[in-house]
Amino acid sequence: MTTDEAHAQTRHETSAQRRPVRRARLFVLCAVVFLVALGVRALHWQDSRHAFIYEGMAVEYKEHALLLYEGDVTRFVRGDEWPLQASIIKHPPGYPLLLAAVYSVFGVSDTPVRALHIVLDALAAVLVLLLALELFGSAAVATIAGLLVALSPQFAYHSIALVPDPLAAPPILLAFYLLARTGKRPRLMSVAAAGAMIGVSCWLRSNALLLAPFVALLAPLLFERGRRLRPALVLAAAGLLVIVPVTIRNAVVYKAFIPLSLSAGITLVEGIGIYDREGRFGLPSSDYAVTKWEAEMYGRPDYLGSRFDPDGVERERSRISHGLAVVRAHPFWFLRVMAHRAASMWRLARVEIVAAEPAVANAPNPGEGERPAWTIEPSGLTKDGDTAAQSELRTTGDSSALRFAGEQMGTLVVSPPVAVQKNTDYLLRLPLKIEQGSIVVEVRDARRDAVLASTPILHPIDYLDFTRDTQPAVNIMRPFVSGDAEEVRVVVRNASQRPVAAEAGRVEGFALGPSAHAWTRPVRLLVRGAQKLFLTAFVLPFIILGLFLLVRARRWGAIALLLSVPVYYMCTQSALWTEFRYILPMHYFLFILAALGLQQTFMFLRRAVLKLRGGRVA
Repeated sequence: MTTDEAHAQTRHETSAQRRPVRRARLFVLCAVVFLVALGVRALHWQDSRHAFIYEGMAVEYKEHALLLYEGDVTRFVRGDEWPLQASIIKHPPGYPLLLAAVYSVFGVSDTPVRALHIVLDALAAVLVLLLALELFGSAAVATIAGLLVALSPQFAYHSIALVPDPLAAPPILLAFYLLARTGKRPRLMSVAAAGAMIGVSCWLRSNALLLAPFVALLAPLLFERGRRLRPALVLAAAGLLVIVPVTIRNAVVYKAFIPLSLSAGITLVEGIGIYDREGRFGLPSSDYAVTKWEAEMYGRPDYLGSRFDPDGVERERSRISHGLAVVRAHPFWFLRVMAHRAASMWRLARVEIVAAEPAVANAPNPGEGERPAWTIEPSGLTKDGDTAAQSELRTTGDSSALRFAGEQMGTLVVSPPVAVQKNTDYLLRLPLKIEQGSIVVEVRDARRDAVLASTPILHPIDYLDFTRDTQPAVNIMRPFVSGDAEEVRVVVRNASQRPVAAEAGRVEGFALGPSAHAWTRPVRLLVRGAQKLFLTAFVLPFIILGLFLLVRARRWGAIALLLSVPVYYMCTQSALWTEFRYILPMHYFLFILAALGLQQTFMFLRRAVLKLRGGRVA
């Protein structure tokens, strides 16, 4: 095959000209992707049923939803002691409204809300399939894109959290699917619906506030000449009109221009404080530190511990003012910070993948006075254990705790093996005081060295004025299933490249009862194996390849649709402190590029194999 022929084939394979996909086949593909996504999220739900993420944040949304559910519309609209207390507008009202609607049908329970979360997130995988099919006309690329989203541990992990972040993505995906369907000859009703969907997303998370006007600026790449101005204006106007009711509410109640919600100021200040490691600018780097800084600066003890009550609007204005003062004084430093954040947004978050063993079925609540099935004293934590990775390891003077320290990421403590019963639910309890650094505690099968349970990354407590010397010991509680293991070890690891120092008390293991859901083990192993591939080092090259193929084929419209959301978040969110959950929507679009890269790689390898075998390339 000549170079010109290869280029022509690439243009053909990435062309917008649709290859007809029969409805029956499309329905089957959508059903498969939806069911895979639903199953993966159900497994994550099962794994986390006793330790959900972002529980503290979920409580705030639930409190606001209960106001509406109980009929207290006035307090839902303007909060308590208005206009002094501004907690009610620290986030948009969409998610509490959704919670209240679910409560009105199913009662006040987290279970139907989580079920709705995983269904909507599974539908997001279907929307990705449909968007990819609309752009490339290839069932293969579309199916790969849908399955990538369905299997992704990053999406599945966040989907079960009762916060609005995962639900902000489906409306955006639907908006871009509508834009893709309009083609070069836009239908104003479809464009208006797309703008409205972006506005709906803003009711859930304010991060997409300027997305509709931003996409409108790309009209020259999306629509043909002579048909650009009207759809661009309609798109921007529809998005802004959906947001306007919230802006009016904020203006009437708080006498201030607040488009959606408060929080830009506190994230701006914290973002600067986190990157200012030398402390040159004097800005705090955490929520509690911000309140302490304000309490001292204004002589207001009542500010301590509360970010938005009282005087939330005025405090936000002050935070923005302090943050912008640093930006004006050090613009090049801040641009470097933004560039670093923007680049980091392409990384996939390291989250828990589906466990190999079924989740704990018994409630991890041992009765008061219940004796543990086994214990490991601090002095015996390293007996027969692997201590090669430790730089410091010794018991305290009264032998009540084991002190350990390490300079680099890796193993700190490995306990001796303890006997457990097969196929039994257990609860690990470990008193841990972290003075410095980040720690992960694991339970491992002593024979196979497989991880049976792992905690999230644990840090020192950074509120209530705790210092390194006054850190309290906290009971780490982690349920796990023994599975086929007859002996387990407790492993403590340094989870970062920074030095760590901590103390561990007596380890206790409580038997909770026989395990269940053994039938899910083969499915879990299959999903777990696939999820291990969702690393930046594996996915990013295929994203870059997919983008390269589109550039080479001069598919500027497809590039604009797939990169507008990532570029938008890189430009706007990089100015503020960010987390992976804030930028979830952009990764759905990047996975479509990865799917194109994977499909083209597979086709290239297939042609190469057929050529080596002397066969004909279909």
